[in-house]
Amino acid sequence: MPMDGFTLAFLQRELHALLAGGRVDKVSQPERDSLLLMIRSQGGNHKLLLCANANQARIQVTTQSYENPAEPPMFCMLVRKHLLGARLMEIRQMGGDRILSIVFEGLDELGYAAQKTLYLEIMGRHSNLTLVDSRGTILDSIKHVNSDMSRVRTVLPGQPYHLPPQPDKLNPDELTAARIAQRFAPLGMPVQKALMENVAGMASVCAKEVCAQLGLDGQLPCQQIEWHMAAVKMEAFFLGLPSRADPRVLFDDTGLSLDFFPFLYRTFSEDLQEKRMSLSEAMDTFYLGRDLHLRMQQRSADLQRHIKNAIDRLEKKRGILAMALNESEQAEQNRIFGELLTAQLHLVEKGAASVTLPNYYDPDQAMVEIPLSVQHTPAENAQQYYKKYRKAKIAKQYAIQQLEKTTDELEMLENALEDIEKCSSWADLAEIRQLLTDNGYLKPDPAQRKRKKIQEGKPYSFRGPDGTEILVGKNSLQNDRLTLHAKGTELWLHAQGIPGSHVIVRSETPSDATLLFAAKLAAYFSKGRNHPALPVDYTQRKHVKKPAGAAAGFVTYTHFQTLLVGLTPQEMVSIAKQCAVKV
Repeated sequence: MPMDGFTLAFLQRELHALLAGGRVDKVSQPERDSLLLMIRSQGGNHKLLLCANANQARIQVTTQSYENPAEPPMFCMLVRKHLLGARLMEIRQMGGDRILSIVFEGLDELGYAAQKTLYLEIMGRHSNLTLVDSRGTILDSIKHVNSDMSRVRTVLPGQPYHLPPQPDKLNPDELTAARIAQRFAPLGMPVQKALMENVAGMASVCAKEVCAQLGLDGQLPCQQIEWHMAAVKMEAFFLGLPSRADPRVLFDDTGLSLDFFPFLYRTFSEDLQEKRMSLSEAMDTFYLGRDLHLRMQQRSADLQRHIKNAIDRLEKKRGILAMALNESEQAEQNRIFGELLTAQLHLVEKGAASVTLPNYYDPDQAMVEIPLSVQHTPAENAQQYYKKYRKAKIAKQYAIQQLEKTTDELEMLENALEDIEKCSSWADLAEIRQLLTDNGYLKPDPAQRKRKKIQEGKPYSFRGPDGTEILVGKNSLQNDRLTLHAKGTELWLHAQGIPGSHVIVRSETPSDATLLFAAKLAAYFSKGRNHPALPVDYTQRKHVKKPAGAAAGFVTYTHFQTLLVGLTPQEMVSIAKQCAVKV
């Protein structure tokens, strides 16, 4: 869910208690809109993630690992300069809304104590992270906002920092029964909507939950509520929020995480809400996989567009070739017309527009009408038909060759598009980009030319029920490496007859349960993922061969057996979660 001020208040208290007084030991910027601070506090190291992504803006302590770019961005370098070694003094929420200020105290260039503040604004596509000095001057921000981008507020280095315009709403930390009654009693709108429009940080889910906790009908107009008692209950509820902290993760029936809450929400089934030790831990559970998928989609957007455009061009080419092939099927008729004319020239009048002759290729010797050119002699007409026949025959051979080549290229591109969904690192994407470059679909990356070799991506690694390691390739290049480097006696699996990943079970004799799990992995990482009974072939690696000159990922195999497998929604969610953990 989008981070709301109501939940952020719980998170602010949690993070302040854990990190206040801690020292910044490391600063990195894994994404262009995210900052990661390693903070030493209370005898341990904690990774504080500050994310200004339009879709997943948030702050949390995380246990997840993040891949950093080869060269740190300028914003990262500046934050390192000002915050490395500094103490985190305070984390404060501004007005109960979706803005946090994180105050640090360190030393300036002259060795004097200096205070710096990071402001995290969680506001959808306007989310931002800004570093400000003790005078309130912006040192830099992770996103620059100039006057062309916003007429309301600019965010640029050297300018004074101003908080975003705040709506006229009540601060949850300052609510009193008198203020509540004064604001809500005259309103004609439903209570739930009134909470959203009059209390800072209230999202729809939160407002609905507050009504449930107070025993109020959220759809009832405020004017119909007895606010003398309701306002007292609401004041007590908001004052008691800190003691309610009991983080939960909401799951659906398949085990897929849907949301996270600061405490048990009455508006959702208690059976579907799992307890977590901290709100940050609950957020890790929720964002696991989602964050990775979003980042890979963002990183691969241009690559996917290139692939889809190439597929469109090849689809059109295949259609044209199919039409040409269909037209070339008429070549045999031209040959027959030529031979009938040659054998019966004496029956053809010069200058005739057509001639009807017996077709001795027809068992019934049926008469056939042959169109003629009045500008040519009968013999020349016969030669014209032979010429058309030879031309069509050559065109047919060419069309067949090109159609086969085009079909192979389409399969390669469609596989690449599917392989992007399996990517979990820059290296995985780089391999797909390299494959497309080698096949002429992308221009070589000038930066890549300076490097001797691209970094190799790693296959997914799973453990079977008996503890045996199972490896799954994420793209054609990884499939080649995985299969060709495996031991001859290890088991190799692949979905039958459709594109998919190569799977290697690192054992000669895995248990039946492990073999079945490996087959389900082969099904999951194939185009037949949703098939209720997908055939998956398995054989020893020594029976798998790669033909000379074959495309990446293409192999032949023998001595195989087949399993029919289907995946339940729960199994799909479980595999997806394991993939996210293995980033």
